Amino acid sequence: MENKNDTFGLTLGGGGVKGFAYIGVFKSSEENSVNWGNMAGVSVGALAIAIEAAGYDSSEFRKVVDTLDLKSLQINEAAALPVVREHKEFMALINSPDTLPVFNLYNQNPGRISVRKAESRIKSILNNIISFSKDKALLDGDYLEKWVYDILANKGIRTFGDLKDGFIDKKNPNGYKIRMTCVDATRIKSVILPDDLVYYGINPDEFEVAKAVRISTCIPFAFKPVVIKRKGINHYLIDGGVFDTFPYWLIDNSIYPAIGFRFTNDKKIYSLTTPINIIKNIISSVYDIGIPSYSKTDINYIEDIKVSDVATLDVNLSGEAKAELIESGYNAANNLFNRIVPLSFAGLVKRLFR
Repeated sequence: MENKNDTFGLTLGGGGVKGFAYIGVFKSSEENSVNWGNMAGVSVGALAIAIEAAGYDSSEFRKVVDTLDLKSLQINEAAALPVVREHKEFMALINSPDTLPVFNLYNQNPGRISVRKAESRIKSILNNIISFSKDKALLDGDYLEKWVYDILANKGIRTFGDLKDGFIDKKNPNGYKIRMTCVDATRIKSVILPDDLVYYGINPDEFEVAKAVRISTCIPFAFKPVVIKRKGINHYLIDGGVFDTFPYWLIDNSIYPAIGFRFTNDKKIYSLTTPINIIKNIISSVYDIGIPSYSKTDINYIEDIKVSDVATLDVNLSGEAKAELIESGYNAANNLFNRIVPLSFAGLVKRLFR
């Protein structure tokens, strides 16, 4: 990458299947001749930046995503998960169908309590996540990792060493094109992938991008945590969105403007009448429970993507729902780019005849 003009740093937030909207974001960026500098993401945002960095355009992106067999991804029924059984036992004990379980999984605002109590509460939540998800989960992490590995390998991308064509700056001293976050539940710490892998005795350049994407998308209870051993200790790594669903602090905006796209996190409550809704509620409650211990940086532009009634785990999305998500991402990106990027003639033609 030689020219920093018309280049933007990018952050994509988490959101599960709502991430279909990012296909629309990249479609709009192509029409507006936007160049991406360093990119950061978490959860589905990490998956999206990996596919983009591998060289897929938006039309290829859509075709690739459609090859993910969501039926093969699900390996257990929600009713069989330990956390659902615990919830049902609790409801039976208190004889109330609408009460949330009290085993310290549900979110409270840490800003309203002391730092010491907040840290203790977060530690308890993380311990419960590992306890309830390490033996059985809803979705197959191995299947997801293999799928990601194959689509990246098709473009010649395997390790982070293949993606060292980003800008070297204060936030990204190793010049990785993409980086993502996860949470080390053992250490109660946000971890930057691949940079922080040196702590575990791993060479970041040699770490597979697909493995990192799997870790960053490791939604509690939906997937088993990924275990990395260090000096005989198991470190349980889970979705970075548990601490922060929008890690814009990974991008240094002193080189080029930093922009980001995210989904509003309204902590929606679902009726607790079905096992899958119980899981959706619990997953919603354990996100954004803390702030990582990294210094923040300014972000120049943030655009919220408006989506319809789609939950993180709505894996049975219809083709129409996927198209609506893509359109939402496209519209959000156009709204932003119309304010900050002059539309090229080629981009105008693409938009008129799309």
